[in-house]
Amino acid sequence: MTSHARVLVVSRDEMLLRTREMILGAYFKVTGAGRFAEASALIKTDDYDLIVLCHSLSQDECERLALLSLEKSSRPLILAMGPSSRAGFKPWADKQLGVDAGPYGLLKKCAEMLGYVLKSKARAAHV
Repeated sequence: MTSHARVLVVSRDEMLLRTREMILGAYFKVTGAGRFAEASALIKTDDYDLIVLCHSLSQDECERLALLSLEKSSRPLILAMGPSSRAGFKPWADKQLGVDAGPYGLLKKCAEMLGYVLKSKARAAHV
């Protein structure tokens, strides 16, 4: 069961990007962007409920994308992915998650941020 929540996943790492699109795409409407310019254009033209920023982006790129999202009337939540759960605090992010949480950890965090509970049979239910 796919929710109506729209998620933008941004990563320079093609394999991470495609994997995250597939995992999150089973539950949400997911768009992927592999370049900063592409992500910027998507944030300016489309509305998202959540933006997932990969650790493969520079700190400056993440901050700039987060600032762009603040200009939207329907401001999306920002999830910053770090190289580990001990990664430094990112004031521009609503939540942070280390890649060591794994794919299921990412799915759980996104569902939590979007107000969904993952049911035991791997289906999302709106809270």
